[in-house]
Parts: sequence; C-alpha cells; structure tokens
Amino acid sequence: MLSVASVRSAGGAANYFAKDDYYVGEHASEVSGWGGLGAVELGLSGEVEKQVFEDLLKGKLPDGEQIGDPERRRAGLDLTFSMPKSASVLAYVAGDERLLAAHMQAVRQTMGWVEKTFAEGRTYVDNPKGDPLRTGHLTYAMFQHDTSRKLDPQAHIHVVVANLTKVAGNWQALFNDELWKNNSLIGSVYHAALRTMVEELGYQTRQTGKHGQFEIEGVPKAVLTEFSQRREDILAKAADLGRDGRNPELLREITKRTRDDKINLDDRDSLRAEWGERAAALGFDGKAVVAEAEARETQGSQKQTAFDALRQVASVAAQWAEGLREWLKPGDPLVTSGMARLALSATEIGTEMAVASAIRILGQREAAFPIHEISRTALDLGIKGVTIEAVEARVRVLADKGQLVFGTSGRPDRSVTHVTTPEHIAEERRLLEGIDAGREIAGPVLSASDAAKRLQVHSGDRPLSGEQLDAGILALSSSDRTVVIQGVAGAGKTTLISAMAETAKSEGRQVLGLAQANTMVEMLKSEAGIEAQTVSSFVNQHLRAALAGQGEAYEASRAALKDTMLVLDEASLVANKPMNDLVTIANRLGLDRLVMIGDRAQLQPIDAGKAFSLIQQHRPAMAQLDVSHRQRTEHMKAVASLTRGGHFKDAFEVLGERVVSSGADFREVAARKWLELSAEDREKTALYASGRGTRAHLNALVQDGLKAEGSLRGEGLALSRLESVNLTREEMRYASHYRSGQVLEVIGRDRPAGLERGTYDVVGVSAKGVVSLRDAEGKRVRFRPDRLDPTDKRDHLALFERETLRLHEGDRIRWTANDKARGLFNSASADVVAIKRDGVEVRTSEGVNIVLAHSDRMLSRLGLAYAINMHQAQGMTTDQGIGVMHSAERHLSNQRLTHVMATRVRDDLTIYTNDRDALLRSIQANPGDKASALELAGASAFPNQSPAPEGLRKSPSPSSAADRADQFAIDIKTLRGERAKPEVGKKPALAHVPEKTIELGL
Repeated sequence: MLSVASVRSAGGAANYFAKDDYYVGEHASEVSGWGGLGAVELGLSGEVEKQVFEDLLKGKLPDGEQIGDPERRRAGLDLTFSMPKSASVLAYVAGDERLLAAHMQAVRQTMGWVEKTFAEGRTYVDNPKGDPLRTGHLTYAMFQHDTSRKLDPQAHIHVVVANLTKVAGNWQALFNDELWKNNSLIGSVYHAALRTMVEELGYQTRQTGKHGQFEIEGVPKAVLTEFSQRREDILAKAADLGRDGRNPELLREITKRTRDDKINLDDRDSLRAEWGERAAALGFDGKAVVAEAEARETQGSQKQTAFDALRQVASVAAQWAEGLREWLKPGDPLVTSGMARLALSATEIGTEMAVASAIRILGQREAAFPIHEISRTALDLGIKGVTIEAVEARVRVLADKGQLVFGTSGRPDRSVTHVTTPEHIAEERRLLEGIDAGREIAGPVLSASDAAKRLQVHSGDRPLSGEQLDAGILALSSSDRTVVIQGVAGAGKTTLISAMAETAKSEGRQVLGLAQANTMVEMLKSEAGIEAQTVSSFVNQHLRAALAGQGEAYEASRAALKDTMLVLDEASLVANKPMNDLVTIANRLGLDRLVMIGDRAQLQPIDAGKAFSLIQQHRPAMAQLDVSHRQRTEHMKAVASLTRGGHFKDAFEVLGERVVSSGADFREVAARKWLELSAEDREKTALYASGRGTRAHLNALVQDGLKAEGSLRGEGLALSRLESVNLTREEMRYASHYRSGQVLEVIGRDRPAGLERGTYDVVGVSAKGVVSLRDAEGKRVRFRPDRLDPTDKRDHLALFERETLRLHEGDRIRWTANDKARGLFNSASADVVAIKRDGVEVRTSEGVNIVLAHSDRMLSRLGLAYAINMHQAQGMTTDQGIGVMHSAERHLSNQRLTHVMATRVRDDLTIYTNDRDALLRSIQANPGDKASALELAGASAFPNQSPAPEGLRKSPSPSSAADRADQFAIDIKTLRGERAKPEVGKKPALAHVPEKTIELGL
C-alpha cells in the first residue's frame, strides 16, 4: 500500500530515516539511496548521508546555494510504499530475498513515472499567484525498513521527496498538489508494477483491495493475522468506537491518532529468529511456497513454441469468459475483436480489456474525464499483467483511431489532461440540434400582454415578482418549443410553476410536471398543484413511440400529449441522455412547450453530462430569476450570494465562528449540538452530511442520543436492510465486485447473462469469475458477470450490501426504494409509530399510517433519516442547518455541495469540521463541476449558436401590471426572435455562475 505524509521537520526526518534500520548486515548498500533527475544533477549517489539529506530538506544544495527561506519552507513529502504482508513474510521468514529486490525495483519504476507525470513547479509569467508547470524533475531519498511499529515483518520503503524542482533551469520549490491529489493512482501504479514482478518470480496472487492491493497465495490467513498486530490494533479500536472497519478514511484517522513512536531495535538477528518461531508455531515456514514459485519461474523462463504461446493466450482468455468464443465475437468497439485477437499476448488482451472497461466506467458518469482516471480505473480492475506503461500506450492507440478525443489544456505547459469520446460529443450535438429544431415553430399559449395579466390573476395571494412575471410571460408566449428558466435557489420557482400551470390550464392546455426523483415529483403535486411523474417513467412511456414516427403507439402518445406543456423541475439534475430523450419526445410528438426550470449552480447529474448548463450556453429562449426570497437573515443572504459567486473564503468570514473546527470528533460534536436542541427546534434544523459515511455515522450518533434521553421507545426491532453498492454497468461485469452476503436484484425481463427477473443472494465467487447465487426458492444459480453485454446501456442489475439496523418506536426513517402503490417513495421520510407483533406501523410524510408486515420488502429498503446528504437536500427548505464536512473528503467537500447547503436554510447555518482552514482549502480547490464533451472539444464542435433576441432579454421591471403588459406588446418579429449570426467561437457569458470549465483547444 501507499501512504503520503508531509515531512514537518528537516532535522527530525534526517534522524528518523537515517537510523541503522538494516534488513541484514550484508545488505547495507540497499538501506538508502538517491533518486530523481535532481539527484543526478546534484551528483548525489550511493547511500544517503544524514547532513546532505537534512540540508536538502532545508533547501540547501550541496554547492551551498540556498533555495527559499530554510526556516519557513516546507521540507518535503514522505511517500511510503509497503509490500503486501504475505510478501514480507515470505521475504523475512521464508528467506526469499528476490521479493525485496522486486519491491525496490517496483518503487523505483513507480517513482520514475511519478517524476515524469506529477513533478510540477510554478510559473508567474501570466499569473502573480502562479500557474502549475510540469517539470519532470524531482530529488528524493529512499530508505528501506523492515518492521512495523509493532515489530512485525513489514517491508516498506520511505521515499522522501525534497521540496525542490527546476523550472527553466532554475531551482525553486516543488508544487506538490498533483502528488497529493493522485496518491491513490500512485498506489495503483505501484501495486500493478509489484504484482507483475512478483508473478514473474513464479508466485500466484489475488487482489484484496480497490487500488490493486494484493496478497500472495499460499500464506495462510492465520499467519497474516499473526504478523499484522498493528492492523489488528487499529481494527479493534474501530470496533471499540462502534465503527465500520472497512472504511479507509476511518482506519487512516485511527492510525494517526494511535501511532506509537518508532522503536529502534538493533538486534535484528534475534527479531528474525522470533519471527521464525511465531510462524513455526502456526505450522508454517514458507519454504514450500517459495520452492513452488521458483519452480514456476524456471518453467516460465523456458522458450515457448508459437503453439504454446497461443495456448497460453487461450487459457488466460478462458478465465475471463467461458470459452474463447466470448472474446472472439465482434461488438465491443474498444477492443480488438475477431480472429485478430489471436495475435495478441495475454497481457495485451488484458490491457485492452482494462482500458475499455475504464472508459465505460468513467463514461457512464462523466462526458469527459481526466486521462489519469482512465489509468487509475484500468489498474484498479486488478487484471493480471496490466501496468501503467501498457495502459498509457493503449490510450494513445485509441486516440489515434479516433475512439478517444483529447487535446491540450489551457496550462502554460500545454499538457494534455482530459479526454472524451465521439459518442459523448455526438450526444451533446444531438441535444443542441434538438433545441434548434424547436425554435420558432411553437404557437404561443397566450400573447405576451395577455400572459402578463393572467399570470397575476392565477398567482392568487402570492403575487409574482417582476422576475417571476418575466419568466412566466416568456414561457407562455414564446414561439420556441423549449424555454429555459434559470433561477437561483429560493427564487420562488414553485410559485411560478403553479401560476403558469393555472394560466395554461385556463387556455385548455394540460400541464405535466417532470422531475428526476419521486420526492420532487410529490412536491410538484402537493406544492405546485400539477400532475407529475419522473423523467425516467415519462421517457419509458413515450420515447420508443416518438422515435418510430408512425404506428399505433406513436398515435397514442401523440394523442395523450396533445396540447401539453411539460414543466421539468430541478433541471440541473438531468443527465445528457434523458435530457436528449425529453427534447426528442417534445419535437417528434409536437408538444406545445417544454419548460426547463432549475439552477445551473446547484447539483449536477449523477450520470454523464451537464445538459441544463450546456443548453443555456446555446442561447435558448431564457429568463433568469436572480433574487432569492428564501434567506431571512442578513448574514445568510450574504452567504448565499457569496457562495453562488464562488467566494467561499468571504462566505466563511461572514459565518465566522459558525464554522467550527472540532478535530477528529467533529461528527460527535455536531450530533451533540443537534441533540441539545429542543424538540421544536429539531424539527426546524436539518443535519447535513457531506457523504454516505458521515451520514451513517451521524444517524447512529443521533439515534444513540435519542435512546439515552428516552425519546425512542422499546427494545427495538433488528432489521436486515439493503444498502446500494452503486456500481456502474461496467463494474457489474467484474466478479471481483461481488462477495458472499450481498444481494443481487435483476430488473426487467431481458434476462441479462441468462438471469431471470428477481432477487438473489450472493453465495460465493470462484477464482474463475463464476458468481454463485441463490434465488428466492433456494435454488442455486451460476452467474458469469463477464457475459453481460458491455455495449448495453440499460440498467438491468443492482447490487446491495446487507446491513443490520435496530429500529425503535419514534425513529425517523427514509425509504431507499419505491412502493408507489402505497405512496412510499425513494428518499421520502416517515416516522416509526409502533412496533407490533403483526408488523411495523409507520406514518408517511403525507400523514398516512401504514402497517408493514415483518416480511414486507420495504422494511429492508429503509435507513435512518436524522442526517441527509446534499442530493436529498436540493429542493428542500429549513429554518436552521447544521453542516458536517471533513476536509479530506475531496469529492464531497466541494463548491457545489457547499453552495446547496448554504442556500437550503432561511435563518442560520453552522458547519462542523475537523479543520476549518483545511476545509476551506479543499472547497476552494474543488468546484465539483461536471464536464461537457463539446466544451472539451472546443467551440468549433458546437452547432451554430444564436444570441438571445432583444425582445427576450431582461429589462428593468415596470411597477404595474399594465406597464408590464405594454412592455411585452412587442413586434412579432422580435418576439419570435430574429437571430443574428454569432461570432465564431464566442460563448455567452452567464452572470453569477462560478462554474469552471477546462478548454482543451482541439
């Protein structure tokens, strides 16, 4: 494994690393060494001398030149590469020193790649704050150690990277952001390199971790446990805290808090003897495992005939699919298919498979993604023989074939950073072409002047503001089929929808609301007073007919949607594909109007693309609601405005002491603060969690607190609940993601990989990739995940983990699945009223009491609801809020999530974190934005853009409805929008949008 830490003290580091920590006396030359181009330039070689090492950490070069202030500079980074425990045991107990040499070689190889890829300095030519510049230049010292802090065998190498690099021939401080951000990728590269080398030594391995961690077969689990005292202590501490020992963040935290001082042991011979005795007591000396590996290495090094090589390829391929025919058939455009595959080596086949899978995994969630993410994802799949060099070569091949599209960033060094696919570019082109197809062809529901009057009439006792009225008039009077209303959080979009719907209904139109989630659908029904359904159900109902263009189904859908205005709420959450489907249905079935309402600054889709933002860049008929009516206190008005503009440092200053640093116990402090509130204030105060792990921890803490105060009643009922594993379709094709105890749900009737619809228990997974399942009747079923069609974009399967939850009377719960017949919707909340002999009585959010029998499916599809995440929070409003965020949760502590949290509350928000300053740095560094394929491909990839027509641009709001009617009684040509040709390559500037993009300049 790999761990990364800052080196805080130059002198302390020198004393720590330069101690006599030898493997054996005769290997003193391997104890330490220099690496990197910087060491070569400085003439550093051989063992690391303590004084030279300390000087370099202070920025002092061997020739006496001083780089920076030695008292204020950061010393450097410590990258610690640790061999698998099984490899350490075989090296030190069984005496196979080949493994130590492989370890050193893997680390050197990894660091060579790190230097080439992530070594950066800064250039200040165009930016006084400095822009990153790739240098390919590091200076580092390597130190081999052989023990853990509990004196167990643990081969690890400290690579201490000095805070030095060279830019334009001059020494300066290293810009180490990429080293920190990509530490998991560096670990994956190291594990892949070491695993390949270990297998070349004749050992057989198995993957054990998500970043390529592995163990060598043949070392019993009891031996690994015996020599893992440090890990066992950490797991025991996690158990004492009642926490999940599989949580990497938790384990890292416990490791830091329980770290012993490094013990300096001089008598290494006695220590080795003790290791041998402990292993012997378990009946293990490792000699047979080493002998078998040496025999396999000898056999494998013998020259093979062409027939033997072909047979080996077929054997390896057969492990991935039952029969070579599965891999010879055409269909997957990202791999070599047909007979041409027989010319590939086993490693080449594996690399092609890994890269193809990585592209599909990333492509389901993002329309464009970092090239390094392809490498990390491909390596983490754990296919044997796949290395970083092979992956990067395969990516270049796919780019040369046009199956990947990448370009250069706006960085000063012009280095390539991101990539997209032709399919994503085509999807976004189709979307914008669909918007164009609906321009100026729809009849107005009302004239502008009539709409102005009627909207205020139908707004009832909630008069529309000037902005709301502008937006409603545009939606009802535009000649464009698609109308966009961009509105900030709290701008009164639901009020506007209600008034628009009533006005449209009075003109004989039917209004249908659409939303991404069922909870939002129910809000449209209850708050806006319109019929509504989910986007997915609407698309499933009408897309096929719309695409057919004729026939009975087509005519039925056309008749059902005649004179219909579609209103899509929270449009920012809709991904490229479903948004494209909605536009296609609207155009092909001739709908009156598709009104998209949302806020592009809030959360974006889970799946690929940011369709709502992309459409806004295409100059649709669009109105903006820039004034929030939600915040009632001056400081929260300021915070909401500042976070919308991307000014998070200023927002933190406004919040002041409301952003609380509470160290490692920040979750406990936040839960305690909520529990200290009165029952009335608890109902008004939302507890926001940055991620799934934090949410689960907070829910457990709050439930414990409520039990202690007596708010929860009874002994409780133990339930086995299902928590989604949230895998992509491509990840579902890998047997390594399945394990005994999980539950597999097969959706629909298309029999993916031969499985019938229903729910299955995962019984086991074989080494050959066969997943054993048990159906509802107890029958065993064999399942080959790799037989799932990689090109099928439908979601046929869902995988769940079983978790135990004890439910009490009085608990607040949320549903994690739908039961529409009984009004139970995913993410909606409910209260446990009573636990009875015949079932569990709950009161839904609509105030309806339902008794669920103990065998009821929905009792496994629920969780505690005291804390909610930001995706649940979007669209909700509360008086007070308590936010809980960790600075190290890089993907969760971002600007979008923080903005959504800041705009949910009316009166006050308090944020609890481990480290306020570190959290702010994390938020500032992570916009949380999704990418657009067309943006990355450059402005030339966009279809023709059109500027907003003069008549539809915002203007000062008249004071009266009569004045407003006169304002919109404009020439019909202007209303329809005589659009001038845009300036080539010019994109619109949207106000108040902090979203960042990456331009690749293709």
